[in-house]
Order: sequence, then C-alpha cells, then structure tokens
Amino acid sequence: MNRRDWTGLLIALVALAAMLAYREIWVEPRAWGAICAATPRPIACEPRAALLWLQHWQLWGGGALALGIWAFLGGPHAVRVAALAMGMIATVNFNATWGMLGAALGVWAALGAPGRPLA
Repeated sequence: MNRRDWTGLLIALVALAAMLAYREIWVEPRAWGAICAATPRPIACEPRAALLWLQHWQLWGGGALALGIWAFLGGPHAVRVAALAMGMIATVNFNATWGMLGAALGVWAALGAPGRPLA
C-alpha cells in the first residue's frame, strides 16, 4: 500500500468515527427522541430526522452501492475511498446489505487499482 492508499483509509475511518460519535450523541439517547417529538422541535432535530429518513429508505446503502459500482467500473481514487466510507457508514446505520456490498466493491477496485491509470 502506498501513501495515497493509507490516506484514503484514514479518511474513511475518520468518516466512520464521526458518524459513530454523531449517533452516540444525537440519535441513540431516548431523551432526544422525546425532545424531537415535541412541538416546536429544536433545530438540532433536523439532521437527526434526515439521518433516520435516509436510514429508513435504505439510501445510505443505496448510495454506498452506487459509489461501489462506479468505483468498480473504473472510478477515480476519490470514488473508491467514498465507496468504502459510505459503505461503513451505511452498515452502522442499519443498511448493511447494500452498504457492505458497496464497501467491498470500493475496496476491490482499490486493490485492483495498480493496473489502472491514476485517475
């Protein structure tokens, strides 16, 4: 693995850590569910609602799968990293089937990348 690969892996891990921290603070506590059910609800509830909406409609996993397919079909390095990051994020947001497939395609594309031009 070269420096670019390590940097991409670090970016994906930082994105995963950020999502896990966000879920721990704003999504998982039951108190936030009660606060966000109240009227009027605080502005802090809007990103939480978007995260849960994306989770419900499997769009975290769908996005990861789309990025993984793009990476596998010859997407640039940034798309490979994004596929891995989005796949891990989709998995922790309960969109594991498509998320893991997207992450696997992104990693597979990255491992096969030495034979490809740097894009």
